[in-house]
Amino acid sequence: MMQLLTLVVISVAVVILLEQCEATPSPIVLIPGVMGSQLQVKDQTSSKLCSTGRKYKELWISPLRVTRYNICAKRELPLRYDANTNSYHNNTKVEIHVPGFGGTSSVEYLNPGWINTLPYFHDTVKYFVDRGYKRGKTIRGTPYDWRLAADELEKRGYFNRLKSMIEDMYETNGNTKVTLVVHSMGGFVSLHFLTGFSGINQAWKDKYIHAFVTLSAAWSGGAATVQSVVSGYHGVPDLLLFVYDLISDFIVPISRTFESIPWLFPKPSVFGNVAFISTPSKTYSANDYEQLFRDINAPNIYRAFQGVQGLVSDYPAPNVPTYCFYGVGVPTPEKFTYSKDLTPSLLLACDQLLRTVTGTDQ
Repeated sequence: MMQLLTLVVISVAVVILLEQCEATPSPIVLIPGVMGSQLQVKDQTSSKLCSTGRKYKELWISPLRVTRYNICAKRELPLRYDANTNSYHNNTKVEIHVPGFGGTSSVEYLNPGWINTLPYFHDTVKYFVDRGYKRGKTIRGTPYDWRLAADELEKRGYFNRLKSMIEDMYETNGNTKVTLVVHSMGGFVSLHFLTGFSGINQAWKDKYIHAFVTLSAAWSGGAATVQSVVSGYHGVPDLLLFVYDLISDFIVPISRTFESIPWLFPKPSVFGNVAFISTPSKTYSANDYEQLFRDINAPNIYRAFQGVQGLVSDYPAPNVPTYCFYGVGVPTPEKFTYSKDLTPSLLLACDQLLRTVTGTDQ
């Protein structure tokens, strides 16, 4: 992921700077992808180990809290679904806060206080800062709770805050239109903002948006996201690999509670009946999610998929100048073959039973 962001940043600069007709370069809004925002937790449980008192403490990514103290993360990261209200909530006595909205620090690095060893948008931000952009003024980040999909983010006011920030950047930078630079799931989040959020219309987009730049947006979904909730996925980007390996024993059941992961599943309208999971007695395609998650006794995942598949599933046109960048020749998992049938107990232990077929991202 980081190699991709580094490689495309120059192309993004060309789009923004060379095609900019106005005297002032276009201000930049960064919208991160899944796992791409810091999360803080206020845990008021009676447990001395997990309690944070009245203060928020780093949760994602705090190596101590999600590894050594993973008993805490097991109650702090999961979501609870309320069928009566069709909404998601944190566990009792747990509050999650997303720091740094409007700045860049919480999307430049994902591990505050740990010598910044997990860079994310840092190279991108530095590139533009070295060319005159200013953090918090002409280049700003919009982190969000990446456990959620667009409908829940909208309920929590994320898109209202994003709209207000874009208007502020426009007005404080000489009425210069703003460029959205988005990555991975940030593509879905921003496309919903541009096409499904009732707070803006075409006149608003014409006035405030200069360009919509997507970096490896997960438009069609990916097979690896299904594997991540079936048995665990070890093909995470290098910046998260060492943390993910340490927390792999408990991250699968936690990720099964996230609304966002099913949003990234391979889209039936694109993948159809092409099998991407194979076992001795069955194969599963994007049209077989109900059976797949019944077989591993995780029907909540299929329910979540049904709830989010309508969000930008038909890829509505954003109706703003749009530039899509993606990798080529990058090994990409496209099929997973298990030597045993899927069962409810199949978690990361089955990693030894798994064969991954990779293609190249086109």
